[in-house]
Amino acid sequence: MRGLLAVALIAFSQPVAAQGIAIPFAPPTDSALVYRIEQHRPVEGTTRRFSAIRDLRFERAGEGYILQATLRDIDSDAPAAGAEPYRAALTPLVGVELRFRLDGQGRIVGVDDIDAVWSAVQAGIDAMLAKFAPDSPRHKAAANVKALFASLSPEGRLALLAGEVQPLFLFAGSSVEGGEGRGLRTVAGSPLGRPVPVEGTLRVVGQPADALDLEEKLAGEGVQVGIHYRLSRTSGLVETQQRSLAVGSLALTESRTLTPAK
Repeated sequence: MRGLLAVALIAFSQPVAAQGIAIPFAPPTDSALVYRIEQHRPVEGTTRRFSAIRDLRFERAGEGYILQATLRDIDSDAPAAGAEPYRAALTPLVGVELRFRLDGQGRIVGVDDIDAVWSAVQAGIDAMLAKFAPDSPRHKAAANVKALFASLSPEGRLALLAGEVQPLFLFAGSSVEGGEGRGLRTVAGSPLGRPVPVEGTLRVVGQPADALDLEEKLAGEGVQVGIHYRLSRTSGLVETQQRSLAVGSLALTESRTLTPAK
């Protein structure tokens, strides 16, 4: 459950500044954006879909920015045993506007009115508990989420709330190396298995207009990870991210796309 709530498909590694291609942090302000996340992973022997859609908007705030983020919708075609933990974890956040404070380098440093936000999340969990029968899978999933949320420190609350938008800023305000790229060491973790140390390389594989295409290949004991990023050289945001994770015979894929709202 803890891994699911953190959506810890892979522990993200913040790039270290180095000589190379400079990446700005200049997100578009006062423009409505849509952030879609879709994951496919095995549930009871069948690959199932889990999706979430968020509405985003940046605004300038002093030397940094405010990111308004609202989870609009979640969905899954998994059976109850696989879908209920996912729904229980995210349903309390649907419709709750989060105002993340970012510094000038794209680091999330806080959330406005976090106590009010947390009260709204807790109220959402209590509403789920009241709605479902005490012996139902949905009630059990909601109770597990409530217990986990109650155990979080203030830093843990911020990390949980920011976890799904953090990947947008992986390269903001840093630089990436051309040529052979650079080596990486991190930890891969997912609902498929225990966290495993992995290492590999991150390199530039293309430079289309106003963008960079980056490829990350990592491997560890029984684990293979591949990630492709499309990075805007104008905003510094990761506009698309495609990743795959294989643990033995099990496979998981995830796509993230940031687009203007229609």
